[in-house]
Amino acid sequence: MMFSIESFYQTYETDTVSINIRNKPFTFLVPKSLDAFIDSSDVSDQFPLWAKIWEASLVLADHLASQQMKSKTLLELGAGLGATGIIAEKFGYQVTSTEYDSHAFQFLQANAHHNDCQTIDIKYLDWHKPQIDSPFDIIVGSELIYKESDFKPLQALFHQHLKPHGEILLAGEIRKSTKSFLDLMAQWYHIEIFRKKLRSEDTVKTILLIRLTGKTKP
Repeated sequence: MMFSIESFYQTYETDTVSINIRNKPFTFLVPKSLDAFIDSSDVSDQFPLWAKIWEASLVLADHLASQQMKSKTLLELGAGLGATGIIAEKFGYQVTSTEYDSHAFQFLQANAHHNDCQTIDIKYLDWHKPQIDSPFDIIVGSELIYKESDFKPLQALFHQHLKPHGEILLAGEIRKSTKSFLDLMAQWYHIEIFRKKLRSEDTVKTILLIRLTGKTKP
């Protein structure tokens, strides 16, 4: 079904967030309230993690912008509001952004429209049943590593859709699940970890930027 920005605005109440990456300005639509996306009977179930622009997304986007590997094909997993992929597209990558949540998918399309992304390819993607044809030079994602049930599907997706000399770039806060995931990935990939410290007036937050490159073809 073709996306309609008019229909989107009739369906969702939005605010905007302004971001500047390497002197390029971006504005993203975000939900005005999370109430419509939360099951009041079980707040912990399917909490809309997609509904904010995470610091890790911006760390990842800034890294991609600094590389400017023009014409590289890039697959974004769990795009959420679309910040990383949209910014990457504006810095010359050939981007395919993917989402599973239906509301996030609508915001992803709206933000691509809002930022005048002419070439970004937006697709629905279930990691457990991926239906994407092409291999990619780069696979990226931010704040993906939460549930152990996703580890094997992500591993299979990486194996199937990363080009032989490609790289995987993941960004996120430090969690117990991170070590378990990387222990699994170490069977097939060289792993480099970079730490980015984000400072505010009273806090310091560490974001990990993780780069995986293949040891041998799986």
